[in-house]
Amino acid sequence: MESLADTISESLQSQVTIEDSNHHVIGYSSHQFESDPARISTIIGKRVPNTVIIGLRKKGVMHQLENTAHPIRIPAVMEVGLGPRLAMCIKHQQEILGYIWVVDRGNLAEGYAEEIVEKAAGIAGRYLLKQRGWKTRQDKAFEDFFWKLLTSHYDTEPRIRQEAEAWSILLPESYYIGVLESDKIIDEHFLLRFRQVMDAYAGQRLLFLTAEHNRLILLFSFVFPVEGTEILSSFVNKLLADMSRSEGCRLAAGCSPGYREYTSAALAYREALSVLEIKKLLPYHARGLLLYEEIGFWAHIPAIMEQKRSRTRRSALLHPLKMHDREHKSDFLKTIAVYLTLDGNLKESAAFLHIHTNTLMYRLNRIAEITGRSLKETDYRTSVYLDLLTEETAQVNSWFQFQEDTGNAASTS
Repeated sequence: MESLADTISESLQSQVTIEDSNHHVIGYSSHQFESDPARISTIIGKRVPNTVIIGLRKKGVMHQLENTAHPIRIPAVMEVGLGPRLAMCIKHQQEILGYIWVVDRGNLAEGYAEEIVEKAAGIAGRYLLKQRGWKTRQDKAFEDFFWKLLTSHYDTEPRIRQEAEAWSILLPESYYIGVLESDKIIDEHFLLRFRQVMDAYAGQRLLFLTAEHNRLILLFSFVFPVEGTEILSSFVNKLLADMSRSEGCRLAAGCSPGYREYTSAALAYREALSVLEIKKLLPYHARGLLLYEEIGFWAHIPAIMEQKRSRTRRSALLHPLKMHDREHKSDFLKTIAVYLTLDGNLKESAAFLHIHTNTLMYRLNRIAEITGRSLKETDYRTSVYLDLLTEETAQVNSWFQFQEDTGNAASTS
């Protein structure tokens, strides 16, 4: 395959990459010309990065490539660092065996380049029929089918059921989509270990699994019907604990509600991602959040933040406290943030701030005098809390950083 890639390269005076059906590199030409980011990362990692594959699927490029019998010209997809290409899907009957990609610097003669690539695909196809990749055809079909679900590829439920039946995929009556995010890149070892951990759990069925950089995306179901969120929450927590301990990494997770319609898979995926987004924005405050069903007002935090970014006026409710802190070197803003975060618990708030309970009560009374409002008023209390979370996010996170780090260390030890 290396020789074939170099031969194509010499004929077309351009860089060539040959991949198997799983996008693992099996041959590439030398770097006689400047490479784009997608090709460089592909060759270094010996596999096309998932971000590139997913980006091309979302653009419909892979669908077009895999359903065309001849080489096609692909325009640049700069979002994933891919420049223009001449590409062809290597097939045997209807089975995808691999791909040939030729960098198009504008020097590929129309017709001649296509003829060279098509001949090369025939040679590569005969080789790949003898040298099967490490994944089976069904594994590839499952992963492709899963990404199609996640990216709203199907418009009707019958069409989903029909394709699932064609690949002998048994879809459960109801399902959940979970996303796990690691502080390390997810490799084949991690995937293997994850499958082993899932296989050890009685009562759960892992149907689909795929990785994207440091994210693991799964579709799973329970063998028996599950009521409420307690069993789901317990399962996800146990999964996080087992994998964190096994792989020595920090993991966060988000999980969708249960769905029956598979046309809702893309929505479920977005819901799981939204939980992770909140956990990134406010790590301490959302530390216990796992399920979208329990997300509550947190779901609106990103939208509120976005709205506030478009406005120059800052919170009128926080202004008097910020001015007082600046002029008198006080800690009233931090005091109110801690007090509201800890549900108005005087003892816990005082311990957090390293002050006496009486001192905390004095501060709360002074805050009421300065603002002319009482934290017992629900609308004021809610508005102040939201303004703190969405306007003073970095500051609030810094106040709770130590507690968040301590909690993470305890959960992964």
